[in-house]
Amino acid sequence: MLIDETEHLIIREWEPCEAKEAAELLSLFDSKAGFDEEKVLSYIDVAYGFYGYGYWGVFEKKSGRMIGLAGFREGSCPLEIGYAVREEYRNRGFATEAVKSLTEFALSDFLWVVTEEDNHEKEEELFCEASSDSAQIKLFGLFYEEKLLCYGRTKKDNIASQRVLISNGFKEIR
Repeated sequence: MLIDETEHLIIREWEPCEAKEAAELLSLFDSKAGFDEEKVLSYIDVAYGFYGYGYWGVFEKKSGRMIGLAGFREGSCPLEIGYAVREEYRNRGFATEAVKSLTEFALSDFLWVVTEEDNHEKEEELFCEASSDSAQIKLFGLFYEEKLLCYGRTKKDNIASQRVLISNGFKEIR
């Protein structure tokens, strides 16, 4: 299923025949998860089938190549955004373009999350996590009517990823 088409990208659900390549990308994104083809096939069924969203493939229009992934952690409230781009495609604006698409998607399709009762508790939890002296990550939030709609995490030293979030309207959570 097509999620969005931007100037340079196509963002869509993975097809089962793309499971091996998707596993490689998911391993870049989360090396501890140990993704393989079988896990990706299961993920496709659960995330897309049950939640209706998850992480999607990001494809460069020009080459048709899967250059990354982007999406939302399934079941998270508020939404947790995630993205990764293959190293050889970084610093070309692809992550910024993909996150812009996801931000627009969240603002048009996921506004229901800002009315959830546990939204305030999650905001407080994230604020505490971000202000911890031992925190190795930075947290950024996308707010709608002063309520947290979506958040993203970056390593403290990942300035490029922080710029991607900030340029798409996310604010650092302190």
